Amino acid sequence: MIKAVIFDMDGVVIDTGLIHSTAEKKVLNEIGIDITLEEIRKYAGAASNVWFKEVLKRHSKVADVYELKRKKFDIVYENLEKDIPVVPGVLRLIDSLRKNKIKLALASGSPKEFVNFIVSRLNLDEKFDEVIGLGDYSGSKPDPELFLLASRKLGVDPKDCVVVEDAHLGVLAAKNAGMKCVGFINEKSGNQDLSKADLIVDDLNELTLDKIQNLKS
Repeated sequence: MIKAVIFDMDGVVIDTGLIHSTAEKKVLNEIGIDITLEEIRKYAGAASNVWFKEVLKRHSKVADVYELKRKKFDIVYENLEKDIPVVPGVLRLIDSLRKNKIKLALASGSPKEFVNFIVSRLNLDEKFDEVIGLGDYSGSKPDPELFLLASRKLGVDPKDCVVVEDAHLGVLAAKNAGMKCVGFINEKSGNQDLSKADLIVDDLNELTLDKIQNLKS
C-alpha cells in the first residue's frame, strides 16, 4: 500500500518552470553564453550550482556559480513578488491525500530558503508533513538523496512512496530511490522525457488516490 506521496515543487506545485529557465538564460547571456531555453530545460530538476558548473565547462567560461545562482534567484523572486502561480489541481490533490491519511512531503531541488518562501506565501505549512530543499541535502537529481531523505523523515519505506515529478531528472531520481513515480506533463517545463515514470498525466485533476494506490499492484 502507498503510504506517502512526495511532491516536487517547481512545475508540480507552482508553475515556475518558464520563470526559472528564462532567469537562467538571462544570467548566462550576461557572461557571453548563448543558450536556448530547450537546452536549459534538459537540466530541469538539477541544483542550479551543479548545472551552471557544467555549462561553464562546456562553453569554456569562468564565473562564480554561486553568484550566477544568486542573480538567477533575484530574478525569480522579482517575478513572484506579486503572484505565485499554482499548478491547477494540485491543492485539491494534496487535500484529498491528507484527508485519506497519506503522509506528504514537499521535496525540491531549489534552495531551502526559496522553498520556505513559497510555503509561507501559499500557506502550505500545514499541508505537508515534511518540507525539504537544497541545504537539507547536498546531491542533485538524478541522485536519489532528496527523495530518500524525504522517506526517512516521513518514516515510510521507499517502496511505499510515490513521487510526483515534471522533469526527466526528477523521474530518474525517484526511480533510483526505489519509488513509484507519477510523471506530470507541464508544458512550461519544456519537452521532458517522462517515459520512466509509472504513470503519466497531463492534468493533476485527473490524479486520484485510487490511481496512486494502483501503482503498487
